[in-house]
Amino acid sequence: MKEVKFIYKYLKKELPFLILAILLATCLAISLTLIPYYIGKAIDSIDLFSLENSNFDWSNFYLNICLALAFLAVLVVFQYIFSSILGVSIERITKNLRNDIFKKLNNVSISYIDKNKKGDLISRTINDVDNINTALVSSFGQFYLGIFQILVTLVFMLTINWIMGLIVIVLTPFSFLLSYFVAKKSRKYYKKSNYLLGQETATTLELLNNIETAKSYNYGDIMFEKFKKQNDDLYKVGQKSQFISSLTNPTSRLINNFTYIFVGVVGIVLLIYASKNGMETVLGTTISVGIISTFLQYSNQFSKPFNEITSCFGEIQNGFASLRRIKALFDEPNDVDHGIKEISNNIETIRFENINFSYDNTRQIIKNFNLEVNGAKKIAIVGPTGCGKTTLINLLLRFYDPNEGKIEINNIDNLDIKKSKLRSKLGMVLQDTWIFNGTILENITYGKKDASKEEVIDACKRANCLDFIERLPNGFNTIINNDDSLSTGQKQLISIARVMLLNPDIMIFDEATSNIDTRTEMIISKALNELTKNKTSFVIAHRLNTIVNSDLILVMKDGEIIEKGTHKELIDNKGFYYSLFNAQFCD
Repeated sequence: MKEVKFIYKYLKKELPFLILAILLATCLAISLTLIPYYIGKAIDSIDLFSLENSNFDWSNFYLNICLALAFLAVLVVFQYIFSSILGVSIERITKNLRNDIFKKLNNVSISYIDKNKKGDLISRTINDVDNINTALVSSFGQFYLGIFQILVTLVFMLTINWIMGLIVIVLTPFSFLLSYFVAKKSRKYYKKSNYLLGQETATTLELLNNIETAKSYNYGDIMFEKFKKQNDDLYKVGQKSQFISSLTNPTSRLINNFTYIFVGVVGIVLLIYASKNGMETVLGTTISVGIISTFLQYSNQFSKPFNEITSCFGEIQNGFASLRRIKALFDEPNDVDHGIKEISNNIETIRFENINFSYDNTRQIIKNFNLEVNGAKKIAIVGPTGCGKTTLINLLLRFYDPNEGKIEINNIDNLDIKKSKLRSKLGMVLQDTWIFNGTILENITYGKKDASKEEVIDACKRANCLDFIERLPNGFNTIINNDDSLSTGQKQLISIARVMLLNPDIMIFDEATSNIDTRTEMIISKALNELTKNKTSFVIAHRLNTIVNSDLILVMKDGEIIEKGTHKELIDNKGFYYSLFNAQFCD
């Protein structure tokens, strides 16, 4: 099975510890089996006639009791070591699995992230790994230990009294077979349950990420109804799986208790028959009160692992369902990067040649796009929503690759350039700020960890954020995140300072000043003009006053360039750009 082969990659790293755990499981099973054996021998060592005449020798009785207690002590110690080794090893396995999932999410293509719900991906990283952890604990802690206990008990039973041993062997597996069919029936419900849990997590994440919008539009009730439906579906599936799984224990215990009674009855019958006929053996097997006592305990010991194995079937099935979801993630190909070349010099030329692109191969987003930029130019891209402005930037950054055509950087096909080297030459500030949990200094130096304090301060001055940073209680060491008390504009200023510190060859601004007040926007615009001097820059803007000084303005509509030129040329042309500009400033 592919899933087993996949998880084995993680298990083999812990193989020495797991082998040690298996050896301990063998010792545990032997110790557990020897305890009732010596108790039975202690019972058989008692001679009632000698006891009544006060001349009974207790030494044999005490010896057997002491041996039983000794194996009990061994059992306790080995059980502790077994549980400790197993627990630590499985925690390491799940830790490595989570690390690899996080790496995988960072290595898959942007398109895969876009196509899947974020909550579902989070669920695979957290919930599904927890399910695998539980399944591994059940597998090794109950399944394998139970198997050893069954085998050792089986050998002892057949050695001591094969008649009663066969009775236990024949009757007990019925509970196991019954549980197998129950687990097989419940498998599909566990698989669906994991899927629904991922959907529910996605809905919760969607609400939390957009709580202000949801409240302002009174959308909370609608979101609740959506969540309630998902939760109801999860409840129904969970109820069915739990109902089916809950049949396992009662039916197994019924069979086991019947076995216990039957063994006791058969033992008594054999003992009576042997006593009446003055025999010590029946059909070549010894029978005594101590042996009956031992077998009654063996009956429980033999059936108990079956109960434990069957009770963990649900957890194992759930773990397998989660393993399939994680395996599906790892089966997803990594982001393709066949590039081997580097850009040693500054970027001087960029050429888009006959670019066609579609996200889903049905609706064309970019159509026959051609553009050549030579030297340091400020290129503005404007147009209605959905015309392909941001998609062009995604293609330039190689988040996606064109379906047709090519993009050349310094006359090198960008598919031949290492993505990491290409992106190190690009700096980007988006409309939506991205601030991670950490200090302000860590956020600003995100792309340049070795930056000096002087470089950071200079970048903050140019981004006009030094004043408000220094007014904070801990200055650059203030802990911030995307949800703290900083304003949207302040977060944007930190994002701009981050790019200024990098000083890349190409600057990309996607509505970078849209969340900043007019006065700050003017200051930032001057800083950006200084920053982009002697550099190529791409500016996506809806506020056309921010791009009037651009060297070239591209006007896009339905994925095509319908106009291009300077601001003055486009105004004089009185075309689509002219109407857009007048709509904003001459309304």
